[in-house]
Amino acid sequence: MSARPREDLRQWTHLAMTGFALTLRWLTPDQAAGLAIAAIVLNWVVLPLIGRDLRRPGEPFIDGVKLYPVAVLVLVIFLPLPSAAAAWGVLGVGDAASNLVGRRFGRPPFLGRTDRSFAGTAAFVLSGGCAATLIGGFVANQTPDAHASAASFAAAAAGALAEFTPRRRWLDDNLPIAIAAGAVLYFLN
Repeated sequence: MSARPREDLRQWTHLAMTGFALTLRWLTPDQAAGLAIAAIVLNWVVLPLIGRDLRRPGEPFIDGVKLYPVAVLVLVIFLPLPSAAAAWGVLGVGDAASNLVGRRFGRPPFLGRTDRSFAGTAAFVLSGGCAATLIGGFVANQTPDAHASAASFAAAAAGALAEFTPRRRWLDDNLPIAIAAGAVLYFLN
């Protein structure tokens, strides 16, 4: 598979996994943590054993596929489930949208970073903010109000800024995005 369709597959998978955030409406925090741990075992042990590797060429063993469920575990342990679900929406939808849009319409570069674009960053904040508002409201079983929407878009902006942190070879951006979005929701909700 060529590089572009393979990267698209990674991003659509990233986005699709966000659908599991909707289950937080019916789960207890312990059940949510247990499922996140099961996903960690799947992504860290089972998938590599059966040869289903979605790593990019040259990417270290601890990649985004492995850090995604770790990020979700951190969210469900430290936040109320509606806030965890909203932050998960930022991670799953915002991050994937920034990649899909940025690679296609990535001009001009944004804030001096040639690997980031205004279009990708705008897609992150808009889609992540909308996803966080809707998913958080669904899990809370409430219609989101102006405060919840503002907190969701602030969390999406924090997640987008976390993408700008200098990348270390050992750290994918999934964990910093989740932590940034979760922290904003923690303080604003």
